[in-house]
Amino acid sequence: MHDNMTIAVLTAAEAERHMPRLVEMLTASVEDGALVGFVLPFSADQAQACWHGAIRSVSDGERLLVCALIAGQVVGTVQLYLSPEPNAPHRAEVYKLLVHRDFQRRGLGAALMDRVELEAGHRNRSLLILDTVQGGTSERLYRRRGWQEIGIVPNHFVDPFGNSRASVYFMKHLEPPVGR
Repeated sequence: MHDNMTIAVLTAAEAERHMPRLVEMLTASVEDGALVGFVLPFSADQAQACWHGAIRSVSDGERLLVCALIAGQVVGTVQLYLSPEPNAPHRAEVYKLLVHRDFQRRGLGAALMDRVELEAGHRNRSLLILDTVQGGTSERLYRRRGWQEIGIVPNHFVDPFGNSRASVYFMKHLEPPVGR
């Protein structure tokens, strides 16, 4: 992990200030083949629209945007969608774990996941779910971090290059935070 790194939950206004870097990071991730809901060609305008939607959700209190920052610059993100359904106040979904290509393999993904789990616990969310591409680096990360596989969906996604890919669904039960 990087010595100067901080992990922070950004407000909507803070996220707006980081928009150019968020757009750059999402665009590069899609170009590198990340399965985050998009296919090539993928434009900066599409990335910006995606982030504007996420930031609206942050502003509405439905989502958290957890970011890794080095020297004040975003180098990684993960989102936590807080289920608004009345029958699922204990549940949240983890979305779009992204680490800038220049900062991968340095523990940022693990640090972001630790923080998103902590933030979920502080919001009384005891069940987290996520999905990822089968065989990808994120799948290995989630397994190492104690996430439990709950199923594989064949041909669930089309990757940025147009190839059909399977997704793996994971869940994790969180212990209540100490002192609660």
